Amino acid sequence: MSDLKELVGLGDASAFPGHVLSPPRLIEFAEAEEEAAAQYLRGIAKSAAALPAAVRDAIHQRAVDNLRSHPFSYGSLAFDQWALSMSAAPFLAWLLLRIKHPKLTLPEASQFLCEGEYSAKVGAIWSLWGYKPAKKSASPAASAAPAEKAVPSTGGESSGVSPTAGRGAAD
Repeated sequence: MSDLKELVGLGDASAFPGHVLSPPRLIEFAEAEEEAAAQYLRGIAKSAAALPAAVRDAIHQRAVDNLRSHPFSYGSLAFDQWALSMSAAPFLAWLLLRIKHPKLTLPEASQFLCEGEYSAKVGAIWSLWGYKPAKKSASPAASAAPAEKAVPSTGGESSGVSPTAGRGAAD
């Protein structure tokens, strides 16, 4: 997306033909945070299902206690890791698509995401959420040289995506 589009908050119609990805508003940020926490809890509940009841209850209580510190606030490490995961991509896409297409469902958005050039679509989604691909070095010798302090990647070494420094809240 061009700097001018980012400045004026215009959507991107190139990644999803016939549909517009719009920059997230405050409500989308809030819903993304809620979904990140919900996916965390669903994962714990599924993982603990086969454990004895006492252990399962202790794990569930610990998970609820962990959520009290709001680990999935936008810009936090936990949120960044979730947002840059493939499990979050359909939900984040749906939030951005439904702004201009309010009747669009999550399953429909997931289907659109899987049709065509997946990596370009995910890149467009991440860009609107404030994540930019990290530049990879050309040779191992270049990466061995001392570098300026960089924003750490939260998408894993292979993702090549890092949070954008100085992200702010949506307008």
